[in-house]
Amino acid sequence: MPNRKIYLIISGGIEFLFQSTNFVRFQESCISIIASLWNSPPGTNAFGSATTGSSEAVMLPGLAMKIKWQSQNLNRLNTQPNVIIGENAHICVKKFAEYFDIEARCVPVSRRTNFSLLCSIGVFVTIGTTLTGHYDPVEEISKMLDIYERDTGVDIPIHVDAVSGGFIAPFAPTSKSFVGDFRLPRVKSINASGHKYGQALLAVGWIIWREKEWIPSVLLLESSYLRGTQSAYTLSFSRSNIPVVSQYYQFNQQGMVGYSEKTNRYLRIARILSWELGKTGCFVCLSGVHLQEEIKGSYCQEGRPTINPGIPAAVFTLSNKAKKLYRNLHLANISDALHSMKFPVPNYTLKGWGDNGSDLEAMRIVLREELTLSVMQKMMDIIVAYLGNHEKDRAA
Repeated sequence: MPNRKIYLIISGGIEFLFQSTNFVRFQESCISIIASLWNSPPGTNAFGSATTGSSEAVMLPGLAMKIKWQSQNLNRLNTQPNVIIGENAHICVKKFAEYFDIEARCVPVSRRTNFSLLCSIGVFVTIGTTLTGHYDPVEEISKMLDIYERDTGVDIPIHVDAVSGGFIAPFAPTSKSFVGDFRLPRVKSINASGHKYGQALLAVGWIIWREKEWIPSVLLLESSYLRGTQSAYTLSFSRSNIPVVSQYYQFNQQGMVGYSEKTNRYLRIARILSWELGKTGCFVCLSGVHLQEEIKGSYCQEGRPTINPGIPAAVFTLSNKAKKLYRNLHLANISDALHSMKFPVPNYTLKGWGDNGSDLEAMRIVLREELTLSVMQKMMDIIVAYLGNHEKDRAA
């Protein structure tokens, strides 16, 4: 980010630290913009807040779900409530359940399994999973819960954890075909990270409720000693306003056009990178933004719009061919080779994702502002060079 932008954001943040009414205006403007991005129905009383990060933004709707469920089930106050999450959920979702004494019922998620419906106070779904970048089938899950409500009379709300995909999905070519926001009446709240694809300068999370009524009144605290009456639902009270100011600046500076251009650039590079990894014959991509599309020609040629929804990421594992061809080849070694060249690319284990429920080693490259086509080419050169140097270890 240019120094001029940094100066304006920081100086503006410091100024508005001492003008709470202006800060509230900035925050309310951001909330209104985000609620609109997520298709908040006209005429509804959407409510939201900035948070210190994604963890707080996940915990707030979860706690609201718990208190609301308890108020509706007074005869079950001695029963531990549960929440349905996928095993691919972010660690902070599991942390929320542990902190607030809620049983986390984790549904197995892999290439061979589907969502399983269980009774709960709420269902957490993910748009942009940490492990593979996929979107959970929110609309399909919502329809399953509709059927469950029809058969049992029990209304189970959905919270969408869009920490990575919240500022990708509204600007991607799949924004109309993939439905995972407030267009679904069962979706009551959505959270996202402003400092990832929201492009805020410093860490900030955002949580938006479809309507304020989904927050139990006991959780809404009002204060009036900072000039004006404020109604807030947060875990922290005193914090810097600079992240919110920077988010407001980015929204106004880039607008829909700027965010759309960046999103499509990130997705395009992710598709090309995935395609090039597959061409080596040594890797299989687990992420899906490159699927159902044929990229032709050189790096500089534009492909057709992506069909599969997902965040701009290439998640890959070793192919069966590579496992048979090379002895002692592990993704951890490739990760080390990239790291030695100043490219920190993590490798990790996907438990139960392999054949017959075996574990699968994977690597993830997430596309951001700094990962241009030329940088991607350098990364591919390092990977291909490493494979070439590994020729001596080929199996006989």
